Amino acid sequence: MNLKPGQIVRVRSRKYLVEGVVPPPEPTDSPLVRLSCVEDDALGEPLEVLWDKEIDSQALEGANWQAIASRGFDEPRLFSAYLNTLRWNCVTSTNANLFQAPYRAGIEVKAFQLEPLRKALLMPRVNLFIADSVGLGKTIEAGLILREMLMRQKVRRTVICCPPSVVRQWKDEMEQRFGLTFMIYDRDFVTARRQERGYGINPWTTHNRFIISQALIRNETYAGPLREWLGEFKGGSMFILDEAHNAAPASASKYAIDSKLTQAIRDLTPLFEHKLFLSATPHNGHSNSFSALLEMLDPQKFCRGVPVHHRSRDAVMIRRLKHDLREIGEEFPDRKVVRIDIDGLSEDAPELVLSHLLQQYRRAREARLKEATRSKQASAMLVVISLQKRLLSSIEAFARTLDVHGRAMKRQAEEAAAAPAPETRPANLSLLLSPPGSDDERAGLAEKEVADEEDAQMEAATAASTGPADAMGPELELIGEMARIANEAKYDPDSRVRHLIAWVKENLCPNLGVPGAEWNDRRVLIFTEYTDTKRYLVQQLQAAITGSDRDTDRIMTFHGGIGEERREDIKAAFNADPTRHPLRILVATDAAREGINLQNHCADLFHLDIPWNPSRMEQRNGRIDRKLQRSPEVRCHYFVVNQRAEDRVLDVLVKKSEVIHEELGSLAPVVARRVDKMLSEGIPHEQVGDLSDTLDGIDAEAKNSAEGKVVEEDLEEVRERKAKLATQVERLRGMLKDSRDWMGLDDRHFRDALSASLEILGADSLQPLSDAEAARDPSKARWVIPRLHERMGADHTWAHTLDALRAPIKKGQKRWEWRKEAPIRPVVFADPGTLDGEVVHLHLEHRVVQRLLGRFLAQGFLHDELTRACVVRTDDPVPRVVALG
Repeated sequence: MNLKPGQIVRVRSRKYLVEGVVPPPEPTDSPLVRLSCVEDDALGEPLEVLWDKEIDSQALEGANWQAIASRGFDEPRLFSAYLNTLRWNCVTSTNANLFQAPYRAGIEVKAFQLEPLRKALLMPRVNLFIADSVGLGKTIEAGLILREMLMRQKVRRTVICCPPSVVRQWKDEMEQRFGLTFMIYDRDFVTARRQERGYGINPWTTHNRFIISQALIRNETYAGPLREWLGEFKGGSMFILDEAHNAAPASASKYAIDSKLTQAIRDLTPLFEHKLFLSATPHNGHSNSFSALLEMLDPQKFCRGVPVHHRSRDAVMIRRLKHDLREIGEEFPDRKVVRIDIDGLSEDAPELVLSHLLQQYRRAREARLKEATRSKQASAMLVVISLQKRLLSSIEAFARTLDVHGRAMKRQAEEAAAAPAPETRPANLSLLLSPPGSDDERAGLAEKEVADEEDAQMEAATAASTGPADAMGPELELIGEMARIANEAKYDPDSRVRHLIAWVKENLCPNLGVPGAEWNDRRVLIFTEYTDTKRYLVQQLQAAITGSDRDTDRIMTFHGGIGEERREDIKAAFNADPTRHPLRILVATDAAREGINLQNHCADLFHLDIPWNPSRMEQRNGRIDRKLQRSPEVRCHYFVVNQRAEDRVLDVLVKKSEVIHEELGSLAPVVARRVDKMLSEGIPHEQVGDLSDTLDGIDAEAKNSAEGKVVEEDLEEVRERKAKLATQVERLRGMLKDSRDWMGLDDRHFRDALSASLEILGADSLQPLSDAEAARDPSKARWVIPRLHERMGADHTWAHTLDALRAPIKKGQKRWEWRKEAPIRPVVFADPGTLDGEVVHLHLEHRVVQRLLGRFLAQGFLHDELTRACVVRTDDPVPRVVALG
C-alpha cells in the first residue's frame, strides 16, 4: 500500500498519524513508516514500524459526505472548541517571526526573553550563547527555544548538561513550564535500565531527553555511551550546556592542558546538530580561553588561539544586563545592601583578642620559615589563611580547626627529628581556602566526609610546615593560648548573633521571649561558609526562640550532602505560603549559593560571614534577588566589626561586589581573580590600609588591565545598550502580539475548550473554586478539574494523567501512598507569579490539556472535509458556520 504523510492509520490497536515514509532498499522489503500517536492518552508519542510486518496495520479512509451529513452540525460551542484546538495546534515552520512556544509555557514570558528565540529561528542550525546576567531567566529562554524547535520538528533528541546542584531544578522547570519530560541520567538510572533490559543495554538509547550533571559527564563511563548513541553526528539533536564557563579552559595558554570537563564537552559538541550555551560570566579575561569556549559552540566560526571576530561573535551571542533592562522600564526588585556596624566591644572580647593572637602566630611562623623553601612557606601560609577565615566566620569554626592544627603540630614536633615530613603542593589543599564549589564532586558528599578531608588537608599542610620542637616553641604557646580562649567562648553568642536574635524579634516574632509568642509571615535566609558556623548559629537561634509558637519547626538548614529529596523538601517549605508552613529561618552554607530559587516569600538575607570572592557573594544575593521576587525591595545584610582590622578590608570587598553587580558584570571573573591573588596571603594587620586602598581601586585596575580590555573587546561590545535594547524589546512586543493574534489564544476560549472536552467525556465542566474569584478575574481564579478516573466506567489511565496535577512524588514513595498524601491541585490559566506550588498553571503543553484537547484532534466532531467546506465567522464570541462551500 502507498502510504503518504498526513494519513491516519491503525496499527498495534491504536490510531497514528503518518509523519514520514522511508522507501524500502529492495522491492521485496517493507517500507519504514514514522508515526505519531493521535490517541488522547498518548498524543504525539512517536513510533517507527516496518509496515508490511505489522499484523494489524490498516489505513483509515476519510469519512464520506453521507456520513458527515447524517450527523448534522455540532453545537456552536463544540465547534468553537474544535476550531480553536485546530488553530492552537497549527505550527508554521516557514515564518520565523511567528512563535508558539510563549503560549505553550506555564509562565508569563517577558518580551525581552524572546530575543534568543527570534535569533535561534533565523539560524539553519542553532548555535547560540545566551549570556544574560543572573536572574533574567536563561533557563526559560532555553526552554522556549527547545519547545519551538520540537514543535517545528527540528529537534528530536535533547541532552542538558548542568552543575549537580541544579539537575533537579532543570527537570522540574522543563516539566512544569513546558510540559517536557526529561530523564535524569545518573547512577540510579543506569542501574535501573540494566536491570530492566540487560547489562549490555546502552541506557542513552532508552529515551530522547536527558539531563546529566557536569560531574558525571566528565566520567568516561557516562560520556562514552553517549558518544556511541550519537554516532559520528546525530541530526535533530540539541545540546544545552548550563554554566558553560565551567567548560572553558582556565589558562590563557593556547596549548594548556584542559580540564576533564573541557575535554568531555569538546569531544561531545561536534556530534550534536544544535547547541545552546548558557552563562552569566562567559569570559574569564583570557582571549584564548574565550575563543576555545566559542569553538565548542561553533567550530565553523571560531578557532582556539585565533582572536574572536566581532561579527562572528555577534551572530551567536546575546547579552543583556539587569541594570540596562531596568533603565528601559522592565521591573526588577531594588537591592539594598545593608551594613550592620558592631561597635562598643570590650578590649578582651574573644573575637578581638583571637584576631590579635592569630597575627602574632602568623609573624612567629614567618620568622621561623624565612629561610625555608617556597613550598614550605606556602603551606604555612595556607594554615594561617584557613584559621583566619574560620575566625572571621565563627569562634566555633576556628576552635575546631585550631584543634586539628594544634594536635598535628605537637605530633610533628615530636617526629620531625626522626623523619622530616614530605612537602605538600598547595594545589592539593584547596579546601583550606574555600568549601567545594557547585561543580565539584565533593559538593554532594555528606558534611562529615568533607570535614574529614578538610582535617586531612590541614594536617598535611601542618606537617609540611613544621620543624624541630625547640624552634616551634613560641608557636605552640600561642596555639595553646588561642585554644584556651576559643574553647571558653565558642558556645557563647557573639556580637553578630546577638544582633541577629534582636532582628528576629523585631521583624519575625515581636513577642519573642513570651511563652507561645506568635510569628508573622516574614522569612529570612542566613548564609555562612562553614559547617561548624552553621551548627553553632542554629544552636544559638534555637535557644533564643525556645518557648515561642512551634519553636522546633521554625528553623531549617541547607547544606551539601543532604540528598535530592531533602533538598527539594527544604526548597518547597521555604517557598510555601507562610500561613501554611511554619518555617521562618533558613540557615545555609554555600551549597545553596547557586541554582536555588528561594525568593517566593523571602526578601531578607544575612551574610554571617563575608566570602573573600566577590562572585560568591553575588551568587548568594542572587537566591532572592531574581525574577518572581514578590517584594519590590530585597535587603542583603552584612556585619562589620569596626574594632577588628580584617573587617575594614572585607567592608571594601562588599562594596566592590556591588560595583560589579551594577556596572561590571562582564568583568566579574577578572576582578574575582585579582581579589584572590591580593588576598592569597591572608589579611595582615599591618597591611590593612594598603589592602583596602588597593581593593578600593581594583575595579578600575581590572578594567584598564590587558585582561579587562580583552573582555571589553570580546564580550562587552555585544552587550545591548539602552537605545538599542529599547528598540529590540519594542519589536519583540510586536512579534509577541502578532503571534498571539495568529494563534487566537485567550484564557476564555481555552477554558471553554477544556470544559467542552470534559462534557464529551460525560463529566462536569470546569468549576471555579470560588465564585467570587471567577467573577472578579476569571484568568486568575482557581478552577477545579473533575476526578475523571473515579467516574463509573471511567478509563483508568486518567488516574495517571491527573497525577500531573499533584505535587511531585518523592523518591522511593509508593504511588498509592503518594496519591493519598498529595491531592489533585486546582488549576489557573495565568502565571500565578509564585513558587509555592499550591496551584497548577495549565498551558497548551500540559499533560492534562494535551489529553483533553487531543479528543478533538483524534476523533474530530467535524471532519476535515466539512471544515474545509465551511466559511467560518471568527469575529463572533463563538465561531460559527455561516456558509457551505
